[in-house]
Amino acid sequence: MRDNALNYFVGLDIGTSAVRCIVGQADDLDSGKLSIIGHGFSLNTGMRRGVPVHLDDVAVSIQDAVTEAERISGVRISEVTVNCNGSHVSGVDSKGVIAISSANREISEDDKGRVEEAASIIQLPANRAIIQVFAKNYRLDGQDNIKDPVGMSGVRLEVDTHIVTASIPNLRNLEATLDKAQVIPIHRTVSALAAAEAVLSRQQKEVGTVVL
Repeated sequence: MRDNALNYFVGLDIGTSAVRCIVGQADDLDSGKLSIIGHGFSLNTGMRRGVPVHLDDVAVSIQDAVTEAERISGVRISEVTVNCNGSHVSGVDSKGVIAISSANREISEDDKGRVEEAASIIQLPANRAIIQVFAKNYRLDGQDNIKDPVGMSGVRLEVDTHIVTASIPNLRNLEATLDKAQVIPIHRTVSALAAAEAVLSRQQKEVGTVVL
């Protein structure tokens, strides 16, 4: 979660054995660096293999971890980025393509968002929902392996993505526990991917590095 005025970010990790909450404050939005100003921890006995089975117990654990993080940071927490775990989380590859219609044919952030949105239009089973869409590589007029096309010029932009999906019933159970704990999830992520994002450099991610 980001508070636009104070640049606070709140992450909530609802694990099988424990719930952890962390509060970061942006030192410099351009650099993306954060200072950790608060954290909370609570044992969790209401989960099985990443899925809530006792909603009230999980809600209490969330409240305890959030309350501790609020006390240490001095920040009132109402919105969080929350993780999704369990065997119900899976991924699928997809492609998207758009035409660049601007007069100067220069790729903008809007174009980048449009092509990623095009890639996310896929047929899913009725009980699945998209959590995140990750762009792996872009192609511009046949040129491959472009990591960020913004500022380049061309007429046909393509993207290879990896789309992470999860079971809708399990997501609803997770949302029910957050509702009981009076916390609003504004973003979702997957723990393994969040760990990789936190500890790997861009070069490590591009060459392929395993996080254990």
